Amino acid sequence: MALDFTIITDVRQRFGDMIRDEKPSLRERESGIEDDAPFVGWEKSFAFRCPSVDRSQFALLLFQTLGVSVRQGLEINGQTIFGGIAPSVDFESRILGSGSEAHQDRSAIARWNGNVMLIHPNVLQESNILRVRAAEMTAGNVDDFVMDNVVVVFKTGRSAAANTGSVVATAKPRGKKRAAKRAKKRR
Repeated sequence: MALDFTIITDVRQRFGDMIRDEKPSLRERESGIEDDAPFVGWEKSFAFRCPSVDRSQFALLLFQTLGVSVRQGLEINGQTIFGGIAPSVDFESRILGSGSEAHQDRSAIARWNGNVMLIHPNVLQESNILRVRAAEMTAGNVDDFVMDNVVVVFKTGRSAAANTGSVVATAKPRGKKRAAKRAKKRR
């Protein structure tokens, strides 16, 4: 079977509520989340096509994320894609100076994460909707993260031109003609 792919989006999309838990302070460092990506809010749906998709086969959803703090959910055509979007934040420990109430401060640093998700059979159709929604971290605070380079790879059904039965049918008469010519030469 042949493979095909569709680029769902190649533009970074920033999800969340743009509210940070922490108050700015002199010792706060950048989290690494990119503010330049277009802000889409808590949720966005992406329409995409999968021409000639073989619905009976598995497919792959490939994408990158930056700064996911808690596991996020996503759906295609209303079906949950199992596993969700894994967190991609490193917690960097650093020693605090005098006057600190804790011995260590753990800063969240956003990291890029490559994601490979299995799409189960009978989920993809010719026309599809991918729905991504930012999850709540705490009451009133939604996780802020970036999603980029979303691609779906799928198997396609056989087309009429690729049907090997027609090739075999045309080859059989040739074999018969050659056998007949050989028989005449032997007589």
